[in-house]
Amino acid sequence: MIRFRLGSVSADAIVVGAGICGASAAYFLAERGLDVLVLDRAGISQGTTGRGEGNVLVCDKRPGPLRDLAQTGRELWESLGRRFPAARVTRKGALVLDHPDGSDSGDLEPTLTPGTRALPEPGDLQVDPVGMTRALLSEIRVRAGVEVTGVAVGAVTLSTGERLGCDHVIVATGPWAQSLTGLPVEPRKGQLVALAAPPGMIAHKLIENAYIDSVEDLDQGLSIATVIEQTLDGDEILVGSSRERVGFDATVDPEVSRAMIDRATAFVPALRDLPVRRAWCGWRAWLPDRLPAVGALAPGVWTSAGHEGSGVCLGPISGLLVAQLIGGEPPVADPTPFDPRRFL
Repeated sequence: MIRFRLGSVSADAIVVGAGICGASAAYFLAERGLDVLVLDRAGISQGTTGRGEGNVLVCDKRPGPLRDLAQTGRELWESLGRRFPAARVTRKGALVLDHPDGSDSGDLEPTLTPGTRALPEPGDLQVDPVGMTRALLSEIRVRAGVEVTGVAVGAVTLSTGERLGCDHVIVATGPWAQSLTGLPVEPRKGQLVALAAPPGMIAHKLIENAYIDSVEDLDQGLSIATVIEQTLDGDEILVGSSRERVGFDATVDPEVSRAMIDRATAFVPALRDLPVRRAWCGWRAWLPDRLPAVGALAPGVWTSAGHEGSGVCLGPISGLLVAQLIGGEPPVADPTPFDPRRFL
């Protein structure tokens, strides 16, 4: 990471947010020859990027523009994984449990309750999003401990009152994006539990078909749908997931943790014998139409936000899309469904 003093710094592009979405936009802009500066009030991957499971999934998306973007994004992750080994990109594959088109999958995942029907998605990935984010930013100027209070054409304003000049501003602050973009982004709280586990207990990403419905649910109440996965290091199994629209509530509710484990054991009974090692929560960047906002807010002001639970999956492809739009290149995907101005 290159360190510098703020002073009267200017850049071709200033990216606000040092998570996977901001890092990806910064990387692809720098790859195109732009001088890029990344600002973050906490540091690299200190927001939502490091709090999830690290998945690149197509299986949890219905047919449409989001699934198409995820498929292209999955290919990009594999390409970047060959470039950056720290991302630990692993084609683990997923099983969608209780899917109406599923079949008995005991031969694929022996820990499943006998007779569990599942639909496989063999191309889905498990990754290290923090490792990828750090790799993408390794040659880019990053300043942590800087709070951005305003963005405008040609400038970024800091909480100190200082203004930094630039040609392009990209806001990639995840669930905190509303204040700088005016978009109706909300934090959608989710909890996870890590269970101590023997290596190799679960081979795939296991995701309940009801998870897809929970992503699209507009209700503000608590919803729980099972996701289960062994970590890349192999010593833990992660169990989720919950969704609540309760703002930035950081409380870890033990009753929610227990409900997630109980639901998961219906699919993998052996989980009930594993001790809980830790539990935590994070916030997904939610938009009302469940599509991310990727593109221009105004001339010279851009965003990559609102990815809900797919920020890791869609962060790199969204960053590439923003870089292509800024550079006037043919985009890797049709940007129309994700145009942020649909809300303005």
